[in-house]
Amino acid sequence: MVLAKIRSKLKMTVDELDENRLKSRYQTETATAIAEAPLRQPICLAGEVKETRVVPRAGAPSLEVTIGDGSGRAIVVFTGRKMLPGLKLGGSIAVEGVGRLERNRLTLLNPAYTLS
Repeated sequence: MVLAKIRSKLKMTVDELDENRLKSRYQTETATAIAEAPLRQPICLAGEVKETRVVPRAGAPSLEVTIGDGSGRAIVVFTGRKMLPGLKLGGSIAVEGVGRLERNRLTLLNPAYTLS
């Protein structure tokens, strides 16, 4: 039994192992899976910070944070900000807001957030 688990993990790619790790950590009863998140409804997402970048939106800088939970990725946008104190790559973040589709990506604008 244990040997079978080890063999199955050895056959997985690094991406598959990472997805499994994220799913087991972030898919809880309180957080919605990113792949199953409804649009235009209040949602709570939790995940790992995968990427951050500052981009101009309507003439002002905005911080775009990409989070992943193993089921997919979402973009969280904080308008008028270049940084969030305590935010780091690989860190955990939970966000609450209304999701919408922007360039075929789930996007939340200025959500409430909690870093952990």
